[in-house]
Amino acid sequence: MKKKLLFFGYTLQMGGAEKVLVDFLNVLAPDYEIDLVLLQAKGELLKDVPETVKVQQIRNNPVSYSLFRYIPYFRKKKINQIANQKEYDVAIGFLEGRSATWVADIQKKVRRIAWIHNDVTKFDIGIPEAEIRTTYPQMDEIVVVSEEAKKNFAEKYAIPEEKMTTLYNLIDDKKIEMLAQEKVAPNTNFTFVNVGRMRPQKRQDRLIEIASQLKQDGYDFQIQIIGDGVEEEKLKALAQEKKVTDVVQFLGLQENPYPYVNQADCFVLTSDFEGFGIAVKEALLLKTPVISTNVTGVKELLEEERYGTLCAIDTEAVYKAMKDVLDHREKLDNWKKALAQYDGKNEEIIQKLKGIIENKR
Repeated sequence: MKKKLLFFGYTLQMGGAEKVLVDFLNVLAPDYEIDLVLLQAKGELLKDVPETVKVQQIRNNPVSYSLFRYIPYFRKKKINQIANQKEYDVAIGFLEGRSATWVADIQKKVRRIAWIHNDVTKFDIGIPEAEIRTTYPQMDEIVVVSEEAKKNFAEKYAIPEEKMTTLYNLIDDKKIEMLAQEKVAPNTNFTFVNVGRMRPQKRQDRLIEIASQLKQDGYDFQIQIIGDGVEEEKLKALAQEKKVTDVVQFLGLQENPYPYVNQADCFVLTSDFEGFGIAVKEALLLKTPVISTNVTGVKELLEEERYGTLCAIDTEAVYKAMKDVLDHREKLDNWKKALAQYDGKNEEIIQKLKGIIENKR
């Protein structure tokens, strides 16, 4: 008989952790009976959830949701109604914060797992610190997406490291490689590309400031920014102000960003913080070298700058790194030679994931 898994998340709108969740569901679906509980069953990625996974949502009407959100008694009652639908073997809070408290709310015996996708020294996971310190110790296992993020979480909240494990994010390499072959308009000059939600932590404003400087320096280049989000209008206004709309392209949210990453000369991550950097791993899979701020996770992905370069988390440092590759194209050639041997280690990740589920790691 298949083990029964209960996953908790928020939505399946386009995002790194959400993409990883869907990829994990596709990997696990043949071997497990899975239910996915979302705060709201919406988002571009819903269509990619396996047909065998039952999806339900918490937010069904405003009144019940308000009670659920603000009064712990009603929250716990709702979570236990969900958990009592079946004899679940494992409950998993896949996003930081509240989804972990939902797992902790379950009263019956179940294996409890929570994921951490970010660097908690720089990222507010959305629940009070006192609640963090009572929620996460109740987990049987805490899965963190990079070694540095694990270390930071353990130190900040005094969690024993033996209760934690590092599991790098999985990406569907065959699907990404196939999608990357889709035809898009070819680039006519040196192209930097950035993929990510336009929110404050991602700092795409750095790219616009850098575009202005590189343009003044006389370089021939373009920067493609793929994504949408709360910062979009502000970023477009900044591009107008800096007079760089001729060299900065806003391509919007692309369901398939991979052809652009595939044909770009260099991927650039400008974030103030990350937990892993799923877009970086996707770029490496497509053999596109990476320039990145020195954020949690990416150092491990670049394997000590074998596939690109890390720079300080400020605009001037990113500018110098981008200028450097424009001046020294041989660096890109060396990174691409190394990338020819890049292996995302998917099979290893899948086996470790199943070991975590089965408590056999």
